[in-house]
Amino acid sequence: MGNVVTLHQDKRWKAVIEYRTDAGPKSIEHYFEEILDLHLIIEHGTDWNRLIRCTVTLNRHDDGEDQNSNEKALRQERT
Repeated sequence: MGNVVTLHQDKRWKAVIEYRTDAGPKSIEHYFEEILDLHLIIEHGTDWNRLIRCTVTLNRHDDGEDQNSNEKALRQERT
């Protein structure tokens, strides 16, 4: 498995899109570089009339922990 390349590790954005299906809600993760690409992902994906929600976040190695941390808030207060 050493030669497996994760294609999404360097993409800037992550979208989790939840769709309504006959079997219940289904979530699909998409990774992309430009926010403009989200439009194409939704338009060319599952029927957008079945869309429940779309959550877009920065694709960060820390899952946004640093962005929301108390330490970061303290750093911002000092500047």
